[in-house]
Amino acid sequence: MTGLWKQVSVTEDGAEMNLTPEQKSCKLLIDANGVYRCYQQAFSSYNKGNGPTAFYGTWSILDDTWVNFSTDKWEIIATLSADSAKVNLDHKKFVRAPGDTIIIVDTLKSVQKQWAKYHIQSRFTILKLTDTEMEIRLKTYVGEKKYALLFAPDPADFVELNVAAGKINYSPKLVTDANYWIIQKELRTQKTYIYKFQKQSN
Repeated sequence: MTGLWKQVSVTEDGAEMNLTPEQKSCKLLIDANGVYRCYQQAFSSYNKGNGPTAFYGTWSILDDTWVNFSTDKWEIIATLSADSAKVNLDHKKFVRAPGDTIIIVDTLKSVQKQWAKYHIQSRFTILKLTDTEMEIRLKTYVGEKKYALLFAPDPADFVELNVAAGKINYSPKLVTDANYWIIQKELRTQKTYIYKFQKQSN
């Protein structure tokens, strides 16, 4: 299991997924000490090109049948207003010109209230493991995969946050009336994903 692995394909219920360039470049460096590093480019353009490209977690094999990978996962905690069933958003004033002020959505404040990040363990079934190939399967919810860093998310599902140095500068996209129920459906729809990796020499 140890070594450097490059992700070569991902299928969803048997259909090959179209991966973005950022997802195609995903690599895992699995160390013998139970730690792994995931290298992906989904957030590399953030923070003026200094966004994170290396993510860390733990791994363990059980009964030579399953492999657990720990990873970060975002949970939706966006709320609806009781009187209109519309998504609660924070707003701020924006001055376009002297005497011309409008009210706009405060994206940073809103997304920080809509999503919470925590660490999870995902259990994959080992389908194939040789010196050169690794194939692992995970049955999970569409939204669980989409908003967890398994192993490289689609950049289109995340937004950059303008935050202080040292803070997490990315978050899942802003939840609005237009996508709230779409996201809720994603979090209730189960599918099977198969990830294929090839061993790399460096």
